[in-house]
Amino acid sequence: MDKVGVASAAHFAEFIAREVGRGTNFVTVLGGEPSLVPDRVIELARHFQLVVVTNGLKPLPWNGLEDARIAVSVWGDRETDRELRGYGRFDPVDRSLAHYRDDPRVIWYMTLVPSPSDRTEEMVHACVENGNLVGFNYYGDVSGMGGSYAAPDGFEGARDFVSRMIERYPGRIAFAEYLNRVVTSGELAGEAWGYDVCGSISVDWAGNAARKANGKSYNPHFNAYGPDLLAPRRCCVGEERDCASCRDVWAHTSWVALGLERHLDDAASFYGWVSTVYVFNGICGLIDQAEFRSTLAEINRRDSAISGTILDTFPTHDAIEQVGVSSSAL
Repeated sequence: MDKVGVASAAHFAEFIAREVGRGTNFVTVLGGEPSLVPDRVIELARHFQLVVVTNGLKPLPWNGLEDARIAVSVWGDRETDRELRGYGRFDPVDRSLAHYRDDPRVIWYMTLVPSPSDRTEEMVHACVENGNLVGFNYYGDVSGMGGSYAAPDGFEGARDFVSRMIERYPGRIAFAEYLNRVVTSGELAGEAWGYDVCGSISVDWAGNAARKANGKSYNPHFNAYGPDLLAPRRCCVGEERDCASCRDVWAHTSWVALGLERHLDDAASFYGWVSTVYVFNGICGLIDQAEFRSTLAEINRRDSAISGTILDTFPTHDAIEQVGVSSSAL
């Protein structure tokens, strides 16, 4: 991210015009810190449906961003966030909670290590009590820190943690159980995760030509840009990232969403696809928020009831009926 400069005002305006002309209707803004340039964020919201990823330390305004969705990034507990984001001097979580109490635009995205601690559950509870939704991401040890950040034995601990949180707060956890299992296992219908199957590759990055020709699904409109907004990067995490260790939730969501045909063998598998896509669209503000919140608990209840068997074997029609998921409902 630091290898290129920030877009000039002229380049920023050119970027918007170019993307409008290209037919773009949805934009995610993240890293560095979007709240430092609120005028640019508001200008983007005038043209696109917007998700803004922020550390929460400086509140984004309401006016001009009423229809945007705000994802507040947080490590899995106050202690880690204080160390990494507060430089050991202050608690950034408390500031962020105060800025966004009862804000309907906000979802907290917690980055989970392979085996989250009890302190992470306390953090989920604090965000729920703050009146916000909660989602998750999973940390791939990109910095080679080792220890609790590495995952030599996989992400089963994180998988179980997310499942437990969905069960405890089904109406507040905006995260699909099926997606949880796909990301933590790195497997979808017998296919292994990696660059060759990721759907979130920049279509205008020349280096992706072979990937686009390999027969695997990809988003034919997606581009990811650095802060100069001039030329696309390989993907949302950049050229230097090892895709095999990538646990990016939105990249894995594209893997699921673009693989509809791989979820049509029976109702259970199809419901895993439906729940993932529905929750993603709800998070992004593409579904009426009152409707989304009112249906989230039921979506999670059904998804959790059947998704535990999806990755290995599929339940019978009678078993699906027992958890309230009928063919007509699907």
